[in-house]
Amino acid sequence: MKTQLEKALECVVDIYHRYCILDPQDDFLQFKEFRKLMKEQAQPFIKDTKPSNLDEEAYIKQLFQQADTDQNNCLKFTEFLYVFGEALNDTHNRSHDLGEDHGHSHGPPGHSHGHGPHSSRQ
Repeated sequence: MKTQLEKALECVVDIYHRYCILDPQDDFLQFKEFRKLMKEQAQPFIKDTKPSNLDEEAYIKQLFQQADTDQNNCLKFTEFLYVFGEALNDTHNRSHDLGEDHGHSHGPPGHSHGHGPHSSRQ
């Protein structure tokens, strides 16, 4: 039986594959596929992290360019993981804004599970 984490990770891979086969059918995200994925699957992340001086399209383009480390104008899965990591971190941060009952436990009351040295949360 698969764990919740295995299922979640497989879901990420499935979403990546669903978009990377649009045009052309390969295992890379072209910019238009990446844009479609971000607009359909990552609106909360875009809303929370988009700099005020950029419109949504420019921000998506910036994310694509930052992730495209080999500068071949497409993202292989490992490059896509950069953006996924940013989105995952945003999701984690938003989970703390949901109050005490947000779907998972951090341990006993007063317990800190540590967000690293740069976090103001205890």
